[in-house]
Amino acid sequence: MLAHRLVAVDERTQRTDEDVRRIDEITRRLERALEALARDTETLGAENAGLERRLLDLERSENARADVVARSLSALHDTVNLSARRGAFARRATRVVVLTHHVESWDSLDDIVRIMRESEDFEPVVVSIPRRFDGDGALRDEELVHRELASRGVPHLRASSDMVSDLLRFVKVLEPDVIIRQSQWDRDVDERLAVELLTFARICVVPYETMNLVVNVPDPRRGIVNTAVDAELHRVAWLVFCANEAVRADAVRDGLLEGRQFRVVGHPKADVLRTARPAWPVPSEGPGGPRRPRVVWSSHHSIGAGWTCFGLFPEVAEEMLEWAREGEVEIVWMPHPALLPYVDRPTSSYSREQMDDWRTRWDALENTHVVQGSRYAPVLAAADAMMTDGLSMLVEFQVLNKPVLFLERSGHRPFTAVGTKVVEGTHSVDGVASARRVLERVRTEGDDLSDVQLRNVRELFGEPGAAARVVEVMREEIGLLRARPGVFPDRGTR
Repeated sequence: MLAHRLVAVDERTQRTDEDVRRIDEITRRLERALEALARDTETLGAENAGLERRLLDLERSENARADVVARSLSALHDTVNLSARRGAFARRATRVVVLTHHVESWDSLDDIVRIMRESEDFEPVVVSIPRRFDGDGALRDEELVHRELASRGVPHLRASSDMVSDLLRFVKVLEPDVIIRQSQWDRDVDERLAVELLTFARICVVPYETMNLVVNVPDPRRGIVNTAVDAELHRVAWLVFCANEAVRADAVRDGLLEGRQFRVVGHPKADVLRTARPAWPVPSEGPGGPRRPRVVWSSHHSIGAGWTCFGLFPEVAEEMLEWAREGEVEIVWMPHPALLPYVDRPTSSYSREQMDDWRTRWDALENTHVVQGSRYAPVLAAADAMMTDGLSMLVEFQVLNKPVLFLERSGHRPFTAVGTKVVEGTHSVDGVASARRVLERVRTEGDDLSDVQLRNVRELFGEPGAAARVVEVMREEIGLLRARPGVFPDRGTR
């Protein structure tokens, strides 16, 4: 029995040794296969890298060819447009097409268009166009622009997206001698109205803002260090009108053309404010006492990061609401037209739902109001003070020589020399509570910055009559062009 058991153990041992030898052989085969696979992988990696280099070379070559084609088309486009411009001013009346999307700043153009319409040598054609202040998304608001122009009695053509499929072709059909587009920002309007596509006519710039107060964010892709005076619109413009010599000096310093297209005329908005008849939208019967203080609260759109960083609406909205609820003051909120669409951005720190909720509570109060649109000058004329986080109202309200309470956000873009001068006429405060204290003081003691404001307005805007000066400069420059050989006005009618 023991012998049989020993034989069985020996047989199992032999089988185990055979299994070990087979496992060793399999292991060696696997190792050889893995080594071969590694060599193949290395070879394939080298071949893939080669293919990637060839693909990159092809892409670069294709991009280079596309760039050459684009530059060739651009050169051809410029040549054609230059030829078209040389044929301008052949009519007795100069046709000026005014592309209007920023209707809230219509006061910059209203008197100019009126003077042109009353002149025999100009034919203004105002066109309402859609916009997108958020820089992307769908074009919209042409209906709003149209209604605002109509309410002011401004004759105009409509170019809404559902009425005009090709805005550029529509503008060309009008055969303008001069085109005025309201701002230098291509992203605010239809891409077919980009600056480079409008150079078939002479471009005239009447800034929508009275003057730039901050060191603008540069555009290094195009070699632009100051988009306030040297954006593409300024570079191709025939004439650029500005409020004062300081702005023109910025253009001389920072502009590609050294400011040669800039003309100092003042600004039409200042004249509108000087002559505005007060009109306050809130009933002023206080609860059994004298007239309540009237405050306009202006909110800038730059509530995020990456632009000028002045906006403080999310930080102060609730505190302003609580102040209004006390009932001792009347507050008209005047948001920048780009603020409301900004809250729809995914990156906005303040959501559309928050805005809608806040507006519901704000609108429910009897001593509050919201002003949107172009007719804000009468409201400013009726106000006692301005509270703003920037930018335009810092200077515009000083024309009325009334207190400006500047809610200054830390970390904003630095002021220019002009901006620094403007801020000297404002009361810089760090919040709503301190603004309320300053307001109470200036109401009882008077504004100690009144003389500074008078100086600012005198130095930054000059004498009244800016719109007439704009038209006269255009008339003189057109006369010089018509005096060139080959330009002969016809004898036709307007």
